[in-house]
Amino acid sequence: MVHHTTTRFISCVLIVTMSLLPIHGYTNQPTNPAGTGREAQKFGLEMAAGFEQPSYKGGNVHFSGGEAINVNDLFPGTSGHNDDPFSDYFADGTQPNVDALENIWDSSDGMDDVGSNTKSSLWQDANSDNPSISGAAYKVLLDATNQSKPDFSNDPLMNLSKETYDNIDVIAEGFGDCSAETVINNATIKTRVPDYQTCERVTDRSADCEVLHEYDAEIIKYHDGPFNIQPCGDDCIELWIGKVGDNYWSGWCSIYEEFTQVKVDNPDAIISATLEYAKWDDYMQVWVGKEGQETKVWQGPNNNFPPETGGNCELSTSWSTNPNTDVTQYFKEVNPGDVVTFKIRVSVAGEGEGFGRIKIRYDRSKAIVKDKWTPKSCMDAAVGGMDGFASGQYSCIEEPTDRDASGCVVRNGFRICEDMLDESPLTGVPKLCTKVRVQTDYDFYKGPMECWTDPDGNEQCPTNEGGNLNSCQEFEDNPQCGFISSKCVDGAMGDSGLCYVQEDTFDCGVDVDVPTLETEAEYSCGGPISCMGDECLDINKTQSSDFARASALLNAAQFMTQDMTCTGTDGNDNPTGTENVICKAFAGESGECKKAVGGAQNCCEKPSGISMADYLTLIMSVPKLDGAITALDNGSAIKGAYQAIRDPVLTGWTELTKPFSSYIENISGAVDNFTQPVTEFATEVISGLKEKIAELTGQTLGNAASSSGGQVGVGASEGMMEQIVGQQAASVLSGIMAAYTAYVVTMLVIQLVWECEEKEFQMNAKRALNSCHHVGTYCKNKTAFGICIEKREAYCCFNSPLSRIIQQQLRPQLGMSWGTPKAPQCGGIPLDEIAGVDWNRVNLDEWLGILQANGQFADPSSINLDTLTGAGSAFDVDGTRLNAEERAHSRMDGADLDKIRKSAANSLLPDVGAGK
Repeated sequence: MVHHTTTRFISCVLIVTMSLLPIHGYTNQPTNPAGTGREAQKFGLEMAAGFEQPSYKGGNVHFSGGEAINVNDLFPGTSGHNDDPFSDYFADGTQPNVDALENIWDSSDGMDDVGSNTKSSLWQDANSDNPSISGAAYKVLLDATNQSKPDFSNDPLMNLSKETYDNIDVIAEGFGDCSAETVINNATIKTRVPDYQTCERVTDRSADCEVLHEYDAEIIKYHDGPFNIQPCGDDCIELWIGKVGDNYWSGWCSIYEEFTQVKVDNPDAIISATLEYAKWDDYMQVWVGKEGQETKVWQGPNNNFPPETGGNCELSTSWSTNPNTDVTQYFKEVNPGDVVTFKIRVSVAGEGEGFGRIKIRYDRSKAIVKDKWTPKSCMDAAVGGMDGFASGQYSCIEEPTDRDASGCVVRNGFRICEDMLDESPLTGVPKLCTKVRVQTDYDFYKGPMECWTDPDGNEQCPTNEGGNLNSCQEFEDNPQCGFISSKCVDGAMGDSGLCYVQEDTFDCGVDVDVPTLETEAEYSCGGPISCMGDECLDINKTQSSDFARASALLNAAQFMTQDMTCTGTDGNDNPTGTENVICKAFAGESGECKKAVGGAQNCCEKPSGISMADYLTLIMSVPKLDGAITALDNGSAIKGAYQAIRDPVLTGWTELTKPFSSYIENISGAVDNFTQPVTEFATEVISGLKEKIAELTGQTLGNAASSSGGQVGVGASEGMMEQIVGQQAASVLSGIMAAYTAYVVTMLVIQLVWECEEKEFQMNAKRALNSCHHVGTYCKNKTAFGICIEKREAYCCFNSPLSRIIQQQLRPQLGMSWGTPKAPQCGGIPLDEIAGVDWNRVNLDEWLGILQANGQFADPSSINLDTLTGAGSAFDVDGTRLNAEERAHSRMDGADLDKIRKSAANSLLPDVGAGK
């Protein structure tokens, strides 16, 4: 029933709220969108007029149909149908006192007390072995406060909001009656080319300080009148009311009154309160309650109280009795901090007295109202020693001197024993200790680093001296850098949950506008404003045709054929034996670099001077040229169409299409060279293609050498070209990456300040080419000198930026893991799994941004036959290449098409299905 009524309630609320907003009317071809919208709005208002709002009474929400929901059923831990213990939902298992909370709305002190007690309960619950749901949530907040927070004042995340405010007038524009027309427009894709930078925040809380431990127990405390509160055991206190003594009043039928007031600070801890003893002469009454509102709870020795009633004034007796009257409600049914008044009234004839004793029993586990160790900064300094990230010591230097025989102390009339306090947060420090001396030195990141050999063969063994605890400041101050994430370095988390080396990631990349062509609906609006926003439009939008994204997917398909490795084959991709052939695309290699934690040494620095544009030219052009060379070397598909036409046996219309599919024709762009022997012509084409590769590689290396201040050695480009050419067609990208990074590293190594390992230079060169994925960071294994002297950044590096982007996009969809920082998983993606990829969920916009930012993306408006098939194509080796249209016209000149068609028709024989 709850689900049904709840659903109905939500539906009714939606009907009302929707009627107060503009109604959106839609049609495939809107002829009168304004009228449709107004009719829909009128209909909504009519529905709202008949809506009867639910009412609330007696803790139930009542609906017009007679159904009702008890509000307690809507909240966990309060439903009468829920048998779960309160400890599952409330801190320390303490159920909130709703009545008490209602009565403190106008009491700032009361709110402060409730808030302080609740916070203390949450803290204790959060740090217990079995926290409640609310305690576990509070623990998350506590852990978050231990992390340093980045400064967002210059973060580009706010740029969009700033731009919105600057252009707020645009929102006021209206639209008139509209008509739609489908057009193809030039458009742009706004994409992000990230440049991820990592930095460290090192926790160093070295200190010489003192921790104070304050604890107190409170149930009730003296407020006014005669004072006499004393303990009567581990779980009880005695409260004397009135003046204790003998014959301190005199008179005849004289009435005396004595007031005793106590403040009830912890009513939840009280179990019972009993008026257990009274002594008087001659008549006595006990009244209890708020001041001025006391209620008589007992009188003796009878119902007389002269002179207010009949009876003898002098009874000639000093009375002593045990009333055992329950007065618990006067202590329990109050708010924390309320004052309870006890009024003693005595009728005396001659001399007399009057007083009594209340015994209060309480729950020891709830008696403690303060158990606090401060300051937190000194506590955290000591925690580092317990976690093993700091050397030094801490010890208790002050304990209470008033302990009783049981080792307990008395505070405000209450006995506090060790078992009533929480566990000491400092291992080995007694619970009742009141002052602790802390002396710690955070030296976990200082000491000698692991030795290695640099590219010159010299052994490097630096020492981390520290001095740079926060390397993130430069990124926080850079408006181009936006904060991305923060996490604890693997191995830098203490047993206490405190992180000692926190790694932040910033994106210092750029936003790029990529030109594209899109098919979209163009709306022509005119006349008075009759509708707003989507009221004139069809909300069933479909994704527009997008040239740029289509070209990115084509790149992905092309690169897959050039960035693939197969097992179970020989060097020419031929299967060997009976072993199954398994092929994977976009495979990478793992690598790591070292960085001194909180120090200066940094072997993860990316080098400058690497031309992304030149590298992109190589990976976009060389695979095509290399593939052509490989095909021609193998002698495949080199027979030209016109050679086939010259053969009288093979004639027909299909021969006219072969110039567009023949390798030798497409690669060379030749028209009239088919009279030469095929092998001789193929050799010439191969020679030209190799010269083109040499030209590209020479230009690339020359730019790299120029930017690094070096000179290209004789034959360097030829050497690089030879390293590339000859690779298997499926792994040519691997050859380009290996050759390019190997040469560039030798040219750029002189730029870097640090003496690092050659493999680190190579990996950082790949990182500078946007071809690496950051798997994670970990602290180097513990040594005798420290726990995290150096950190290692682990990466998976691929053969191109596109290969890396595809890996990042496909792995979540395929459920593939990157492994751990200590054991990255950088393998390729099996082709059978790629076949099942949903490419609609793959975003390659970053690749488009990289191409556009480096001048390698063809503007759709500049694409023509020359750029695709003529002098602008990769196969133009001498600048004279004709485009496909011009070559087709040349080939058609002089061809007798009628004769060819007739000859082809005569050669056709029908298949009549005759048997053999």
